Amino acid sequence: MPRFSGNVWQIDGEGMQGLRRSDWGDFTALLVSAVAAAMAPLQVFLFAYIFLGPMHYLTEMAWLRKKEFYFGDGLVSPKIYLVLATGTASLVLLQLGVHRDLGYWIIAPLLLLSLSVWLRNRYVLAAVMLSALAAAFLVKPWVYFIAVITPTLVHVFFFTWVFMISGALRKQVPGYAKWVNPTLVVVLPLALLGLNIHYAQPGSFWLRSEAVSFAGLHATLSKHLHHTMQMNETLLSDRAAAAVVRVFAFAYLFHYLNWFAKTELLQWHKISGRAWTTIGCLYAAAIGVYMWNIRVGIIVVNFMGMMHVLLEFPLNWHTLRFVTGRMRGVRGETKPARVEATV
Repeated sequence: MPRFSGNVWQIDGEGMQGLRRSDWGDFTALLVSAVAAAMAPLQVFLFAYIFLGPMHYLTEMAWLRKKEFYFGDGLVSPKIYLVLATGTASLVLLQLGVHRDLGYWIIAPLLLLSLSVWLRNRYVLAAVMLSALAAAFLVKPWVYFIAVITPTLVHVFFFTWVFMISGALRKQVPGYAKWVNPTLVVVLPLALLGLNIHYAQPGSFWLRSEAVSFAGLHATLSKHLHHTMQMNETLLSDRAAAAVVRVFAFAYLFHYLNWFAKTELLQWHKISGRAWTTIGCLYAAAIGVYMWNIRVGIIVVNFMGMMHVLLEFPLNWHTLRFVTGRMRGVRGETKPARVEATV
């Protein structure tokens, strides 16, 4: 019979650490996110992105700063990486003035530079960089994937899933209990895609917010499903468009809830009052700007979101290195790679 002790579940008779409290928090967050996304996809997606997103970005950037952004063994120092990330993210503001899509040039340079925490051979890394540069002019789908899909679905869905896989590989838990949550992360979006639900017409506030934020991405994905997304009251009447928004609502809401549930990792009670004051003021300013002007607010949130995506790249590579190393180690090929973070 499992029993709770401290902040972990102990399995009687086995003497092994069982499922942590955060596992049950993730399980609850998965169910809440799926149900909420099914009931009101557009409202849940925008609420999560606008109101939960900035708090997630601020707290994660503060946490990454204490960890030196996991870039201690990269090509440049963590401080230089921070400066480069800030400058690169500023292109989000620049592209509005020049009316050019700079997404690839925002994401690709830092994605490749952060790869140096894993790929230590400078010549191989240079070859990868040259290949990425050539691909920017020759392979348009690759550009779209890096510029648009990487900071959205790849970040909020794929890397969240990889972090959960990493955590499961570290747990000394008998049976398959530790794989329930990573499996649900894959199964629930597939279930949400297949739903056929009639939704009430979204209000003008939600339509305006969608129009200035993710409408282009949602429309493109709906088009790939051979449907046209209409930016009006009939937005969710189209089954494919509703399915796309449902999946985004689930992915973003769970991404944020998953972060806030990491009480054991983040130790919120140890954060100083000064740090909370700074985070609170910046959060209030971001929400205030959004309520004053939706378009300007989305720009501010996009900048903050891009900053946290770029600063998380080294941790993403470290985690992928650990997961792939452990997978190879299970097959007896290599010793599992060491990574300092458990996310």
